Amino acid sequence: MAQATGRLENGSPWGAKTAGESKRWTRRDWLKASAMAGASAGAGTLVGLALYPTLFGTPAPPRTVARESLVYTNPANLDVWWKGLVNREVSVTDFQEWQGASALWQGIFQDATWVEGTGLPVLVIRVKRDTANFQAPSDVSVPSGFSLYYDDPGRDLRIVVVFDRSTYLCCYPGWHLVTNPPPLRDYIAYSPTYELYGQDPIYDICHGGQWDPMILEWGTNSRNNTAYVGARMVHGPGFGPLPVVSVRADGDLVVGGMIDPRWYQYC
Repeated sequence: MAQATGRLENGSPWGAKTAGESKRWTRRDWLKASAMAGASAGAGTLVGLALYPTLFGTPAPPRTVARESLVYTNPANLDVWWKGLVNREVSVTDFQEWQGASALWQGIFQDATWVEGTGLPVLVIRVKRDTANFQAPSDVSVPSGFSLYYDDPGRDLRIVVVFDRSTYLCCYPGWHLVTNPPPLRDYIAYSPTYELYGQDPIYDICHGGQWDPMILEWGTNSRNNTAYVGARMVHGPGFGPLPVVSVRADGDLVVGGMIDPRWYQYC
Protein backbone atom coordinates (compact mmCIF):
# COMPACT_ATOMS: atom_id res chain seq x y z
CA MET A 1 0.00 0.00 0.00
CA ALA A 2 1.49 3.38 -0.97
CA GLN A 3 2.06 5.70 1.95
CA ALA A 4 0.92 9.29 1.74
CA THR A 5 3.25 12.20 2.12
CA GLY A 6 2.64 15.81 2.99
CA ARG A 7 4.39 19.09 3.50
CA LEU A 8 5.77 20.55 6.69
CA GLU A 9 5.19 24.17 7.62
CA ASN A 10 8.63 24.94 6.13
CA GLY A 11 7.74 23.16 2.87
CA SER A 12 9.83 20.04 3.49
CA PRO A 13 8.28 16.64 2.73
CA TRP A 14 6.93 14.48 5.53
CA GLY A 15 5.77 10.89 5.35
CA ALA A 16 5.44 7.56 7.11
CA LYS A 17 8.08 5.25 8.47
CA THR A 18 10.50 3.74 5.97
CA ALA A 19 10.64 0.06 5.14
CA GLY A 20 14.21 -0.21 6.38
CA GLU A 21 13.79 1.20 9.87
CA SER A 22 14.71 -0.99 12.83
CA LYS A 23 12.10 -3.06 14.61
CA ARG A 24 11.01 -1.64 17.99
CA TRP A 25 12.04 -3.77 20.95
CA THR A 26 9.38 -5.52 22.96
CA ARG A 27 8.79 -4.95 26.68
CA ARG A 28 10.62 -8.23 27.36
CA ASP A 29 13.63 -6.96 25.40
CA TRP A 30 13.71 -3.76 27.46
CA LEU A 31 13.51 -5.66 30.72
CA LYS A 32 16.36 -7.95 29.67
CA ALA A 33 18.50 -4.99 28.65
CA SER A 34 17.65 -3.14 31.84
CA ALA A 35 18.56 -6.19 33.92
CA MET A 36 21.89 -6.48 32.12
CA ALA A 37 22.54 -2.80 32.71
CA GLY A 38 21.60 -3.11 36.37
CA ALA A 39 23.87 -6.11 36.86
CA SER A 40 26.87 -3.98 35.94
CA ALA A 41 25.85 -1.01 38.06
CA GLY A 42 26.66 -2.33 41.53
CA ALA A 43 29.01 -0.88 44.11
CA GLY A 44 32.37 -0.02 42.68
CA THR A 45 31.30 0.00 39.04
CA LEU A 46 32.15 3.66 38.50
CA VAL A 47 35.56 3.18 40.11
CA GLY A 48 36.12 0.09 37.99
CA LEU A 49 35.31 1.96 34.79
CA ALA A 50 37.63 4.81 35.77
CA LEU A 51 40.53 2.39 36.41
CA TYR A 52 39.85 0.21 33.36
CA PRO A 53 42.25 2.00 30.95
CA THR A 54 45.05 1.91 33.57
CA LEU A 55 44.56 -1.78 34.37
CA PHE A 56 44.01 -3.09 30.86
CA GLY A 57 45.45 -0.44 28.55
CA THR A 58 42.21 -0.17 26.55
CA PRO A 59 39.14 2.10 26.77
CA ALA A 60 36.50 1.12 29.31
CA PRO A 61 33.48 -0.74 27.97
CA PRO A 62 30.43 1.47 27.39
CA ARG A 63 27.97 2.00 30.22
CA THR A 64 24.55 0.68 29.22
CA VAL A 65 21.48 2.23 30.80
CA ALA A 66 17.74 2.13 30.15
CA ARG A 67 16.28 5.62 30.49
CA GLU A 68 12.83 6.19 31.89
CA SER A 69 13.32 9.91 31.33
CA LEU A 70 12.13 11.20 27.96
CA VAL A 71 14.80 12.15 25.40
CA TYR A 72 14.26 14.38 22.36
CA THR A 73 14.43 12.68 18.95
CA ASN A 74 14.26 13.89 15.36
CA PRO A 75 14.70 10.75 13.22
CA ALA A 76 13.85 12.49 9.93
CA ASN A 77 16.18 15.42 10.72
CA LEU A 78 13.34 17.90 10.29
CA ASP A 79 13.76 21.64 10.71
CA VAL A 80 11.78 21.77 13.97
CA TRP A 81 12.11 23.95 17.06
CA TRP A 82 13.65 21.12 19.14
CA LYS A 83 16.26 20.14 16.52
CA GLY A 84 19.07 21.47 18.69
CA LEU A 85 17.80 19.53 21.70
CA VAL A 86 18.04 16.02 20.18
CA ASN A 87 19.46 13.45 22.67
CA ARG A 88 18.80 15.85 25.54
CA GLU A 89 16.30 14.95 28.25
CA VAL A 90 12.93 16.65 28.00
CA SER A 91 12.13 19.36 30.55
CA VAL A 92 8.68 20.70 31.38
CA THR A 93 10.06 24.21 31.01
CA ASP A 94 11.08 23.71 27.37
CA PHE A 95 7.61 24.19 25.92
CA GLN A 96 5.52 27.20 25.05
CA GLU A 97 1.76 26.71 25.19
CA TRP A 98 0.60 24.40 22.37
CA GLN A 99 4.16 23.36 21.49
CA GLY A 100 4.93 19.68 21.11
CA ALA A 101 7.94 17.53 20.26
CA SER A 102 8.96 13.99 19.38
CA ALA A 103 10.78 12.03 22.06
CA LEU A 104 11.85 8.55 23.12
CA TRP A 105 10.80 6.68 26.25
CA GLN A 106 12.57 3.61 27.69
CA GLY A 107 15.41 3.86 25.21
CA ILE A 108 18.65 1.93 25.80
CA PHE A 109 21.80 4.08 25.80
CA GLN A 110 25.45 3.06 25.67
CA ASP A 111 27.28 5.94 27.27
CA ALA A 112 25.34 8.87 25.73
CA THR A 113 24.50 7.09 22.46
CA TRP A 114 21.04 5.70 21.79
CA VAL A 115 20.93 2.03 20.78
CA GLU A 116 18.93 2.12 17.56
CA GLY A 117 15.65 0.25 17.67
CA THR A 118 15.11 0.53 21.44
CA GLY A 119 12.42 2.42 23.28
CA LEU A 120 8.97 3.75 22.40
CA PRO A 121 8.38 6.87 20.28
CA VAL A 122 6.20 9.43 22.07
CA LEU A 123 4.75 12.89 21.51
CA VAL A 124 5.13 15.44 24.31
CA ILE A 125 2.57 18.25 24.11
CA ARG A 126 1.97 21.28 26.30
CA VAL A 127 -1.77 21.89 26.15
CA LYS A 128 -3.82 24.80 27.45
CA ARG A 129 -4.27 24.51 31.20
CA ASP A 130 -8.04 24.85 30.94
CA THR A 131 -9.51 22.79 33.74
CA ALA A 132 -13.08 23.34 32.57
CA ASN A 133 -12.47 21.81 29.14
CA PHE A 134 -9.68 19.32 29.82
CA GLN A 135 -10.91 15.82 30.65
CA ALA A 136 -9.20 12.76 32.10
CA PRO A 137 -10.59 9.72 33.95
CA SER A 138 -9.89 9.34 37.65
CA ASP A 139 -10.42 5.57 37.86
CA VAL A 140 -6.94 4.63 36.59
CA SER A 141 -4.27 2.86 38.62
CA VAL A 142 -0.94 4.49 37.80
CA PRO A 143 2.51 3.89 39.36
CA SER A 144 3.14 5.68 42.64
CA GLY A 145 4.15 9.30 42.10
CA PHE A 146 2.90 9.36 38.49
CA SER A 147 -0.15 10.88 36.84
CA LEU A 148 -1.91 10.57 33.49
CA TYR A 149 -0.49 14.03 32.68
CA TYR A 150 1.85 16.58 34.22
CA ASP A 151 0.13 19.47 35.95
CA ASP A 152 1.70 22.52 37.62
CA PRO A 153 -0.86 25.17 38.59
CA GLY A 154 1.80 27.53 39.92
CA ARG A 155 3.51 27.78 36.53
CA ASP A 156 0.32 27.27 34.49
CA LEU A 157 1.78 24.11 32.91
CA ARG A 158 -0.06 21.05 31.66
CA ILE A 159 1.77 18.43 29.57
CA VAL A 160 0.39 15.29 27.97
CA VAL A 161 2.57 12.43 26.65
CA VAL A 162 1.13 9.93 24.16
CA PHE A 163 2.47 6.89 22.31
CA ASP A 164 3.44 8.13 18.84
CA ARG A 165 1.99 5.27 16.80
CA SER A 166 -1.33 5.57 15.01
CA THR A 167 -4.10 3.19 16.04
CA TYR A 168 -4.54 2.57 12.32
CA LEU A 169 -1.58 0.79 10.66
CA CYS A 170 0.90 2.28 13.15
CA CYS A 171 2.23 5.26 11.21
CA TYR A 172 3.84 8.10 13.18
CA PRO A 173 1.40 10.97 13.84
CA GLY A 174 2.80 14.48 14.20
CA TRP A 175 2.02 17.59 16.16
CA HIS A 176 1.72 20.78 14.07
CA LEU A 177 4.12 19.52 11.38
CA VAL A 178 1.92 19.07 8.32
CA THR A 179 0.05 21.80 6.44
CA ASN A 180 -0.39 20.10 3.06
CA PRO A 181 -2.82 18.42 2.96
CA PRO A 182 -4.49 20.00 5.98
CA PRO A 183 -6.41 17.80 8.42
CA LEU A 184 -10.12 17.40 7.70
CA ARG A 185 -12.63 19.03 10.05
CA ASP A 186 -15.49 16.51 9.82
CA TYR A 187 -14.83 15.36 13.36
CA ILE A 188 -16.51 12.28 14.78
CA ALA A 189 -16.22 13.63 18.34
CA TYR A 190 -15.84 16.97 20.12
CA SER A 191 -12.35 18.48 19.71
CA PRO A 192 -11.74 21.37 22.14
CA THR A 193 -8.16 21.75 20.90
CA TYR A 194 -9.48 22.96 17.54
CA GLU A 195 -13.02 24.05 18.28
CA LEU A 196 -12.06 26.26 21.25
CA TYR A 197 -8.45 27.18 20.52
CA GLY A 198 -7.98 26.78 16.77
CA GLN A 199 -5.09 24.35 17.22
CA ASP A 200 -4.79 21.27 15.01
CA PRO A 201 -5.11 17.98 16.89
CA ILE A 202 -2.46 15.25 16.63
CA TYR A 203 -2.48 14.34 12.93
CA ASP A 204 -1.56 11.17 11.04
CA ILE A 205 -0.71 12.38 7.53
CA CYS A 206 -0.61 8.78 6.23
CA HIS A 207 -4.33 8.12 6.63
CA GLY A 208 -5.95 11.21 8.15
CA GLY A 209 -6.48 10.10 11.75
CA GLN A 210 -6.62 12.84 14.42
CA TRP A 211 -6.48 12.74 18.22
CA ASP A 212 -7.19 15.49 20.75
CA PRO A 213 -4.77 15.71 23.73
CA MET A 214 -7.26 17.81 25.71
CA ILE A 215 -9.57 14.79 26.12
CA LEU A 216 -8.14 11.66 27.74
CA GLU A 217 -10.62 8.80 27.78
CA TRP A 218 -10.96 5.02 27.97
CA GLY A 219 -10.64 2.88 24.87
CA THR A 220 -10.06 -0.79 24.04
CA ASN A 221 -6.94 -2.13 22.32
CA SER A 222 -8.37 -4.16 19.45
CA ARG A 223 -5.31 -6.44 19.32
CA ASN A 224 -5.57 -7.80 22.87
CA ASN A 225 -8.91 -6.48 24.19
CA THR A 226 -7.15 -4.44 26.89
CA ALA A 227 -8.83 -1.32 28.27
CA TYR A 228 -6.54 1.71 28.20
CA VAL A 229 -6.59 5.51 28.43
CA GLY A 230 -5.55 7.75 25.58
CA ALA A 231 -6.07 10.99 23.67
CA ARG A 232 -9.53 10.99 22.08
CA MET A 233 -9.79 10.01 18.41
CA VAL A 234 -11.69 12.87 16.76
CA HIS A 235 -11.18 11.73 13.16
CA GLY A 236 -10.64 8.21 11.84
CA PRO A 237 -9.44 5.81 10.78
CA GLY A 238 -8.23 4.04 13.92
CA PHE A 239 -9.57 1.76 16.61
CA GLY A 240 -9.54 4.43 19.30
CA PRO A 241 -7.49 6.85 21.41
CA LEU A 242 -3.69 7.22 21.31
CA PRO A 243 -2.43 5.61 24.56
CA VAL A 244 -1.00 8.01 27.13
CA VAL A 245 2.23 7.50 29.05
CA SER A 246 1.96 8.31 32.74
CA VAL A 247 4.44 10.97 33.82
CA ARG A 248 6.12 12.74 36.68
CA ALA A 249 8.85 15.37 36.86
CA ASP A 250 12.22 14.72 38.52
CA GLY A 251 13.28 18.28 39.07
CA ASP A 252 11.86 19.50 35.79
CA LEU A 253 12.85 16.48 33.69
CA VAL A 254 9.94 14.43 32.34
CA VAL A 255 9.97 10.76 33.40
CA GLY A 256 7.60 8.14 32.03
CA GLY A 257 5.95 5.40 34.08
CA MET A 258 4.63 2.09 32.77
CA ILE A 259 0.95 1.55 33.59
CA ASP A 260 0.35 -1.61 31.55
CA PRO A 261 2.60 -2.66 28.63
CA ARG A 262 -0.43 -4.11 26.79
CA TRP A 263 -1.62 -0.55 26.18
CA TYR A 264 1.13 -0.10 23.58
CA GLN A 265 1.13 -3.55 21.98
CA TYR A 266 -0.77 -3.14 18.73
CA CYS A 267 1.91 -2.52 16.10
